[in-house]
Amino acid sequence: RVSPLCLSYTLDNDVLTTEQRQFYEDNGYLLIKKLVSDEDIERFRKEFVKICNKEVNPPGVLIMRDEIRRPDFVQSEKTVNKVHDFREDEELFRYCTLPEV
Repeated sequence: RVSPLCLSYTLDNDVLTTEQRQFYEDNGYLLIKKLVSDEDIERFRKEFVKICNKEVNPPGVLIMRDEIRRPDFVQSEKTVNKVHDFREDEELFRYCTLPEV
């Protein structure tokens, strides 16, 4: 067991386990499997792909992608690094409002 005294980025309470706290100290993020339902993940993925493929264009959204200079290069959701400012996209922003998140 890791002593809470050497953990500086989390509080010593019942919210996170000691292992989760140590993971956060080591990596700077938490990975909590199955926190969001598979159904919701699939809905968010579909909306993400629509945004990446410009099938929908919510106001203010910013797509950050790798630009590769090759004749055979095809842009897709796999070349997108981040989607910023998606608060106007009702479906994708719903992720931010999930109580479990």
